[in-house]
Amino acid sequence: MLEFLLRGETVTPFIVIGAVGLALVLLSLVLGEVFEGLFDFDAGGGMFSGPVLGSFLASFGFGAALIIYTTDAGAAIGALGGLGSGIVVGGIALVMMRSLLNMPTDETVTTTGLTGAPGIVITTIPEQGFGEVTIRHHGSQNKYNARALTSIPAGSPVRVTAVLSSSAVQVEPVASD
Repeated sequence: MLEFLLRGETVTPFIVIGAVGLALVLLSLVLGEVFEGLFDFDAGGGMFSGPVLGSFLASFGFGAALIIYTTDAGAAIGALGGLGSGIVVGGIALVMMRSLLNMPTDETVTTTGLTGAPGIVITTIPEQGFGEVTIRHHGSQNKYNARALTSIPAGSPVRVTAVLSSSAVQVEPVASD
């Protein structure tokens, strides 16, 4: 019975370390960039990010506790085993974080590149008033408020001549093919 109690006292600090690491991972997942902004330390290319450090600490603490509790190993052997598992799991988390951070993404869709883009009127544009057009831009179909110098009926092809705001464009009719 005394051996079981001594082993429990040895395991407790490692369980606390594992719990702190798990909490760090969960905070990183829930709070994301807000949490990462608190520790604005970017040395090591993501090595010291919340998910990587949390994964390392959780694996180290719980791994060491598991080794100590299930074998006759002491705290030093358990800590070495926990260090090994922490390095492996932390390394996996680091590779995943770097691949996510370096993932290529599409260009951000903005209205600045709309000038000259073709579109179709979906709500009649009255003279000096606003109607609606649909424009395919960067592979997505978007609807914009549209203004023209002359009235343009629904279904007519148009071309954007100017961007008025993030949700409105100036258009002119084009001859349909």
